[in-house]
Amino acid sequence: MSYVQRALTGAGVLRALGRWLLPVATALAFSPAFAQQQQELKFRFATVQAPGLYLDGINKFVKLMNERTKGKVTIEVFCCNQLGGERQIMDGVKLGTIGMGSIGATGSPIYDLLFMPFLFRDLEHAQKTVNGAVGAKWQEDFYKQTGVRQIGYLINGSRIFLTNKRMMNSPDDAKGMKIRAPEIPVIVASLRALGASPAVIAAPEIYTSLKQGTVDGWEGPLAYMADNKHWEVAKNLAMVEWIFNITNTIINDDIWNKMTPETQKIARDAWREDEAEITEKEWAKQSELVVLFQKNGVTVAKPAVKPFQEATKDVWKQFAPKVWGEGVYERIQATK
Repeated sequence: MSYVQRALTGAGVLRALGRWLLPVATALAFSPAFAQQQQELKFRFATVQAPGLYLDGINKFVKLMNERTKGKVTIEVFCCNQLGGERQIMDGVKLGTIGMGSIGATGSPIYDLLFMPFLFRDLEHAQKTVNGAVGAKWQEDFYKQTGVRQIGYLINGSRIFLTNKRMMNSPDDAKGMKIRAPEIPVIVASLRALGASPAVIAAPEIYTSLKQGTVDGWEGPLAYMADNKHWEVAKNLAMVEWIFNITNTIINDDIWNKMTPETQKIARDAWREDEAEITEKEWAKQSELVVLFQKNGVTVAKPAVKPFQEATKDVWKQFAPKVWGEGVYERIQATK
């Protein structure tokens, strides 16, 4: 039987059509017209941040998402603890009542350990760690543990001490002082190592707690203190940059899975752009904020760091090996 005769039989026709249709179907599948289309998504982004550089950055991210998805993704920002503190935001993102959040205290030991004192030498060291292989592993482990996606970081300055009882010139000054702490065990342990009495209080209650004397001070990022006018309730600022303030950008898993791969990439890229810009601006503004505090009647000191390092040098041993695994802390310290 000739090729033409075979081709005219039923099976031959199907085989011939198959040879012709397969490359056509493949080409169509990868053409823009047949690419996976992004459905419309609307959700909420929550943060405890007050108006300022950080919030400006979040609003820019929201704008980029809307523009780059051609209006398919619409995000409404809720700032200033409107949807609760960081723990409430984390719970909301888990449940899906909040779509995205930017928080420090995730309730997960994996990220809470980023608030370990003197973990990083400088900003470059911190960026290399969180944006490198170690940071990628943390994202995977966090998702397995919580079911929530972490898609980016923000290193918005360092944490310092603001007190209304006396200046924190050395760990000796911490003794007998009740210092507010976030719900992060490693910070609580570190304050105890300094000799202070930590009091776990939610971020929205810090101002009132300082004003009423419930606490003698707190440790936190200078920008947050400035955005919330904490110079009105505490007058001693000790620039002991003992912890880098690293926040996590989280997103609900169902919302993430409703994004096409292209939209997911847009989200990661947009946040990375934002992260670089906000970080640069936040760190550049530190000296301006110090002057602002001084203008508002706050005494500023820059104590020697070594005594604080010595007092907290063993805190990592309580947490890092168990949470991150053996050798990870040492690997971070060895990062150049």
